[in-house]
Amino acid sequence: MSAPALAITEEHRAEGLTSRILAILADPASPSRRSLPAYQLAARLAFETAAAHADQPTACDWCGQGGSDPIEPQDGE
Repeated sequence: MSAPALAITEEHRAEGLTSRILAILADPASPSRRSLPAYQLAARLAFETAAAHADQPTACDWCGQGGSDPIEPQDGE
């Protein structure tokens, strides 16, 4: 699996885990409350893996900041 594909897969997994965490927190009687720390750890690790394998923006040649180069000036500007 390529790094960008892994990043997308892990981000999707992390978002699903986050939804599950919110559902557990919304129901005080949820039997899954004991597993909450495991869900939280798994979500954090999935987000970290996604960030580590995502395509990161590179510095632009013009300003040295992230993002793309600015639009070329038009005639007369």
